[in-house]
Amino acid sequence: MTFRSSITALLLALGIMGSHAADQAAPPQPTGSAAPLASPSPAPRLKSFKERLAAAQSVKVETKLLGLELDATLERAHQILDPLGDPAKPATEAKEDGEEGEMERKVLWNLAKSDFGSILIKTDEQERISYMMGYLRPGKEMPFDQIGETTKAPVLTDHTAAWDVVRPDKSLLRVVARGENGKANTISIFIVKRPPKH
Repeated sequence: MTFRSSITALLLALGIMGSHAADQAAPPQPTGSAAPLASPSPAPRLKSFKERLAAAQSVKVETKLLGLELDATLERAHQILDPLGDPAKPATEAKEDGEEGEMERKVLWNLAKSDFGSILIKTDEQERISYMMGYLRPGKEMPFDQIGETTKAPVLTDHTAAWDVVRPDKSLLRVVARGENGKANTISIFIVKRPPKH
């Protein structure tokens, strides 16, 4: 299967599932003031495949949280997030089986020195970050257009903006911002498809 045909199949699958693809990948929100409740919104209408592919290859969208990016190591996450953490609430960690039988680690940092109240990451068996979600503090919500080009978001409502991103290594990412009135109180970034193996 060529790269184009695999991306075609993947984007079509994402199109069929709509914005629910992000919901399925998202773990439950942590409890407490740092985790605002998500409000339900109707499933948005997706753009055509051709538009989505072109946008995914050229979109400008933030794919890091506090300088942390996907495929970074768990050790790197500790280097970046531990100094921002709340000393009274150290990072908490859990291990569990992932969707494909791989062992995943989930780590939640409660932050004291950031616009984010908390950051949750998931790693794969090689301890590379495959998913991260940041919960912005009340009053620090971020307008969708400061996260990415909203004109290239295949999903865009007052409550949700989602972008597909094809990286130079041919991996496919998704960035999802959720909140109210076009401002995000949560930002999720996750790997949808890793680069093809040669």
